[in-house]
Amino acid sequence: MSIFDKITTTATSLSTVDKHATSIGENCVIDGDITFDKTIEIHGKIIGTVRIAENGSSAMLIIKKNGIVEGDVFGDDVVIEGEVVGNVSSKKKITVESSAFISGNVYYDILDMHGGATVNGNLIRNKGKEPQKLENKSKKPENNSSATLESIEKPKSDNKLL
Repeated sequence: MSIFDKITTTATSLSTVDKHATSIGENCVIDGDITFDKTIEIHGKIIGTVRIAENGSSAMLIIKKNGIVEGDVFGDDVVIEGEVVGNVSSKKKITVESSAFISGNVYYDILDMHGGATVNGNLIRNKGKEPQKLENKSKKPENNSSATLESIEKPKSDNKLL
C-alpha cells in the first residue's frame, strides 16, 4: 500500500461522512422556505420556514452560533446555538445551547437546555403528538370582552347617598 492509496482512502471516507450534510454559509441569506432531508447546518440567515422532509427520518437541524432563522423551525433532532425568531418544533429532541436565543414557543418531546440560553416564549411538551394539533387545541374561541365589561359597569346615577 503506497502513500497515494492512503490519501485516496481518507478522501473517500471523508466525502461519505459529509455526503448528505448541507451547510449554509455565514455570508448567505436565503429568503424562502427550506425543506431538508438529512443533516443541515445553518451558519447564515434564513427568512422563512425550515422544515424536515416527509421521508427525512434521520434528519438533523443545527443552527450554529452565527446562524439566524426568522420563521418557524420543524425537525426531528434540532440543535440551536444561534437565533430563532419563530416557533421551534421537534418530534424527538431539541438541544438549546447556552448561546441560543429563541423568540417563540418551543414544542418538544425531549428538551436539553443549557444554562445561559434565552427563550422568550412557552415550553410545551408534545408527548408524542404533532405540534400543530397542540396549537389548535390551545386556541379557544374569542369572547366579546367589551360586552362583558359593559355588563359589569354600573350606570352612573345623579342620586347622592345621605
